[in-house]
Amino acid sequence: MNDALPLYFIETLTLATWLGTVWPRLRRDGCLSAISPVRVFFIDAGACGLALTRAMVRGTPIQLERFDFDAAQLHDEAGKLIWLRIYYEDMAVARGYLERQPGLREYLDGSGSSQNLRTYLVKQVLPGALVSIKHGLWRALYLLHACLWKQRQESATGHPAVMFFDRRLWMQALVEYAARVGSGVIVPAATLPAARSILARLLGRDLLLIWGKFERLLRGEFTVLAAQSARVSGSPPGVALQYYGHFNLTRPQHYSDFFFWQLSELPGRNLVVFFDLPQDPLDAQRQAELAEHGIRGIARRYQATSLPATCISAPTALLRNSWAAVQILAGAMRRDEKWWLQSEALVFDALKTYWKRIFAEHNIKVFTTWFRYTGDHCAIAEALHETGGALAIYQRSYEGNATVQAALSADILFAFSSNAAQVEAAAQSQIGYCVTTGYLGDHRFAMVRQEAQQVRDVLLGNGAQYIATYFDESSFPDPRWGLGISRLRAHYAFLLERVLRHADFGLVLKPKTPRALRARLGPVGEVLDLAIATGRCHIFEDGVVQGAIAPAQAAWVADIAIHSSVASGTAGVEAALAGVPTVLMDDDGWTISPLYRLEKNRVIFDDWEALWHTWRDHRARPGGVPGFGAWSALLDELDPFRDGRAAERMGTYLKWLIEGFERGLPREAVLADAAERYCRAWGPDKVTSVRPAMATASRPY
Repeated sequence: MNDALPLYFIETLTLATWLGTVWPRLRRDGCLSAISPVRVFFIDAGACGLALTRAMVRGTPIQLERFDFDAAQLHDEAGKLIWLRIYYEDMAVARGYLERQPGLREYLDGSGSSQNLRTYLVKQVLPGALVSIKHGLWRALYLLHACLWKQRQESATGHPAVMFFDRRLWMQALVEYAARVGSGVIVPAATLPAARSILARLLGRDLLLIWGKFERLLRGEFTVLAAQSARVSGSPPGVALQYYGHFNLTRPQHYSDFFFWQLSELPGRNLVVFFDLPQDPLDAQRQAELAEHGIRGIARRYQATSLPATCISAPTALLRNSWAAVQILAGAMRRDEKWWLQSEALVFDALKTYWKRIFAEHNIKVFTTWFRYTGDHCAIAEALHETGGALAIYQRSYEGNATVQAALSADILFAFSSNAAQVEAAAQSQIGYCVTTGYLGDHRFAMVRQEAQQVRDVLLGNGAQYIATYFDESSFPDPRWGLGISRLRAHYAFLLERVLRHADFGLVLKPKTPRALRARLGPVGEVLDLAIATGRCHIFEDGVVQGAIAPAQAAWVADIAIHSSVASGTAGVEAALAGVPTVLMDDDGWTISPLYRLEKNRVIFDDWEALWHTWRDHRARPGGVPGFGAWSALLDELDPFRDGRAAERMGTYLKWLIEGFERGLPREAVLADAAERYCRAWGPDKVTSVRPAMATASRPY
C-alpha cells in the first residue's frame, strides 16, 4: 500500500508513451523522490519501450509491474462480473455520453444521414463484441473498471488511480464516464488509430479478390468468368443467407444454416447462399447438393471455394474506393473526429455500393442473417432499401438483457418471443417488423430423440444409473479480454472427477467449440480421456466452427442438463423448452438476468457442491426436491408457441415476401402484406414495430 501516491496504469507501454506522457507525469508527481514504492502497472508493452522503461526506473522508487488480470475474477462492488456489466449496462451509459458530444451530434444532425448510417457510426465507435479490439470505447470502459478493481484490491483508494490510456476519438465521452463511476484520472497517451484500419475495411474486399486472382494465375488456373454473370441473369427474386459453418442441408435435426428453408415451402430456386469461410469452403460436393434443390451457392472470396467459377469476381468498388482512399489519406494527418466521421461514412458508402452490385446482379430481394454485432449489417440494409429489398435478421441466441452493442437496424427481426420487442427497444434498435416465431430450433426436438436414446443406452449399459449433460460456453484465448480457460477447466474437472469416483454416474459433454478442446483443457484433458474410457462419458465433437449437435439432442440423453452460464443461456433455454430438467451455474453474479425469476438453489446455482448434493437429494427423495430443474414459470415467456413450427413460420414469412416481389409489388407493400398475413394466421400481437427508448413496443400491425 502507498499512502502518498496513487497507482499508475499504462494501457500500452511504448517509447512514445513513456517518454512523451508517463515519465513527465511521474516526475511532476514527485515519484522519483518518493519514500514509499510507487507502483506502475502496464497492460501491453512493446519490446523497446519495455526495455527502456526498465532501465530508466532502475534505482528509483518506481516499481514497474505487468498488470495480469483475469476477466472471470473482476467483479464490481455489487458482485457483478465487470465484463458483463460493461456489455449489458455501462455501454448504454457511455453511448449516452457519446451522443451528446457536439462533433458527433452536429455531424449526424447536419449531414442528412439515414438511420442506417447513424446506427453504423455509433456501432463503429463501440467496435465489435471483442474487448481486445484496441482504440474502441468497449476496451477503454473495461480497462477503466479493471484498474479501479485493482485499486480496491490494493486498498489504494486514498488517491484517484492515474490511467494512461491510448488516445481515442471521442475521448471526452470516456472522461465523463470515468468521472461518474469511480476514483480515476484518465491521461491520454500515444496516438490515435492509424488510417490503415479504415483503409483495410474500405479496400479489404477488393484486395482479397485481387490476391485470389493472383494466386490462381500463379497456379495456372485463371479463366475468364463471364459465364457467371450470364448464368445469374434472369434469376428469380432470391433470399440470400450467409453460411456460417453449419451445412447439414438434408439433416434438419442438426444445426443448419438452412433451417428455415428445410421446414417451409420456400422453393430452393429462390435461395442464394454466400460462402465466406476458408476453413469450410464451397466445394464440388456441396455445390452438387445445392444444385439438386435449385439453390445457388456463391463464394465472396476465392479462399472460400475450390470452384473459382462460383466466386463473385465481377468488378467491385475498387475504382470508386481508390478516390475515397486518397481522401482518407489526405485527411489522416488531422486524425480528428470530423475526419473519422467522414472516413467512416466513405467506408459505409463503399460497403453499400458493393452490396448493391451483388443484389442487383443476383436479383436478391431479401438478405437474412443472425450476425448483428458490427455496423456492416447497416450498410447491407441501406443497399437493400435502395434496390427495393429488405433485411431480415433472425434471433439465434437467448437475449434476456439489452445491450447497445447488439443494436440493429433492420426491416424484419424474427424473434423467439414478443418480449424481444422491449429488449430491442432498450438496445436502441430500429426494426420495422418484429415477428414472433417461437424458438427457432424447436423443430429439432422430436427429430433427435432416437439418436439421443442410442447414446443413453450405451451409458446405461456401461453402468450409469443417473446421467447429466453439461453445456459449456467456450473460452477466450487471452483471459484478460474474456472468460478464460481456467473457469472452463474447473467446471470440467469437477464433473469428470465425479465420473471417476462414482461408478453409477454418467456424463454427456456438449462443448460450444469442440475443436481443440483437449488442448485447451490442458491437464484436465487427460482426465477427460480417462472418463471416456469408463464408457460412462460421451462427448459430442462434431462441428467445424462450432458444435453441430443441437443442445436438445445432448439434453435428451440425460436426466438433467447443466448449463455453465446465466448471461449466455441459450443451450439451457433449449434444453428446458425440450422438456428436460435444467439447471444453470452462475459464476458471474448476474442476478439481473430474467432467468433469475427461476428459483435459486433449485434452478440457479453458484456452487458445484451445492448443485451436486441437491441433485443427489432430489434422486433420493420420493417425489424429488420441489422445483428442482423446473422452468414452468418462464416457458410461455420464452416461446409462446412451443409447437415445433418456429422455423416453418420464419420460412413461410420469407416465402410470402418473395411472392410479393415476384408479383412486382414495391417493397413497402410487400412488407406490409406479409405482416398482415402473419397477424391473421398467428395473432395481431405477434408482429410489432420497434423504436428506441420505448417502454413498450408500439402498436401491433
